[in-house]
Amino acid sequence: MDPRVKAAIEGSLDESIRDLQRLCHQPSVGAQNWGILECAQLMRDLLQEAGVSARILPTPNKGNPVVYGELKGTSSNTLIFYDHYDVQPAEPLELWETPPFEPAIRENRMYARGISDDKGHIVARLAAIKALLRVQGRLPCSVKFCIEGAEEMGSPNFVPFVEQNKQLLKADVCIWEAGGVNWEGRPTVNLGMKGILYVELEARTANRDSHSSWGTVVANPAWRLAWALSTLKDQDENLLIPGFYDDVRPPLPLEIDAISRMPDEDEELRQSLQVEGFLKGVRGKEFLRRHLLEPTCNICGIESGYTGSGTKTVLPHWAKAKIDFRLVPNQRYEDILDKLRRHLDSKRFADIKINYSDGENPGRTPIDHPWVRLVADAAMEVYGSEPVIIPTNAGSGPIHCFTDILGIPVATCGIGYPESRIHAPNENIQFDYFTKGVLHTAAVMERLGNLNKTTLTENLHH
Repeated sequence: MDPRVKAAIEGSLDESIRDLQRLCHQPSVGAQNWGILECAQLMRDLLQEAGVSARILPTPNKGNPVVYGELKGTSSNTLIFYDHYDVQPAEPLELWETPPFEPAIRENRMYARGISDDKGHIVARLAAIKALLRVQGRLPCSVKFCIEGAEEMGSPNFVPFVEQNKQLLKADVCIWEAGGVNWEGRPTVNLGMKGILYVELEARTANRDSHSSWGTVVANPAWRLAWALSTLKDQDENLLIPGFYDDVRPPLPLEIDAISRMPDEDEELRQSLQVEGFLKGVRGKEFLRRHLLEPTCNICGIESGYTGSGTKTVLPHWAKAKIDFRLVPNQRYEDILDKLRRHLDSKRFADIKINYSDGENPGRTPIDHPWVRLVADAAMEVYGSEPVIIPTNAGSGPIHCFTDILGIPVATCGIGYPESRIHAPNENIQFDYFTKGVLHTAAVMERLGNLNKTTLTENLHH
């Protein structure tokens, strides 16, 4: 890396902190429709202040808008950054040490809702661009930004947006929203995400709650729902929906090899969560293999009847459960939704209503793709240690829009660390890792700019 760029990045932390405070002070909770348009406007302004031409674009069905930006560099080799400006709800508020939308600095960290997921990553991209422009006058490669506003709600309108804007979003490679370091402080390069199907199961048996003594003759929806849920998975964690595993692609040899090279981190997670152990007793490499490569069915929440303090002898008239399925290649959420309906019907639960919430398909970049090596080499340059190549994230996001619809390779390069507490109270970033993430971003851009177009065409379009 150009040492002048490195010095410029390391000397601009105060400016980045101000940008972080501005962006995180603005609420943008998609689930509550709170501050979305205001944050999109602020996001556009921050891009423009960094020298990026930016505008706000509508999404189909009057969805949350996308902030799009672009800036041509010395090379036409084009990198697109995918990020999102929407954040998770901050509740429960009482567990925050400081208000979630009043960014606070404590012990080399900044705390705020959305600072790690994903506003801090956006500011890191802009910090790298600012440093490169100040030192070199132009970027080494061309860049685009695609910053959506509904990722935390499952990106419901993002697929048609991408399909309608393929030319605008055309790029050679993509840096995804996340990334950072593992428990050892080694950089990680993540190459994919699981898909997801999120639904709510609803049971109703009467038009109102009644006295619990009627439980002798009136059906209880909470029992109906509990019995229906018990048909989805056995106590050995096997999914019981017929055909659920039919399309699961077996792990590739390179993926198994990558997992064998990953450090074991189950003990750190066990201590962080304060649990006695993990499902099926998995540890080490088997823990990683199961966590990263297998699909899941999870109950996110159950609601019915009276749950307040004291007693209330009531027979509820409705019960609901929120469920998510994490999917792996080559599963498709539409297919799993159909199989779920047929399964419940076959088990005599046709009365259980399925309220579809959102779905995304899985996506992965091949481990032997040259783009992976470029990002990994840039990480090695910045961190001084061999990065951990992770075949896929266990979480979900619209990564298939890039790997499948746009047909470009995706990798991560970011500022996160294991105790960032994303989606939880006291979400935070650590400034040392933030600076490393900015340096890594700049190093990636320099290396991409130095590739000649022939090499890029022959190698990166794998």
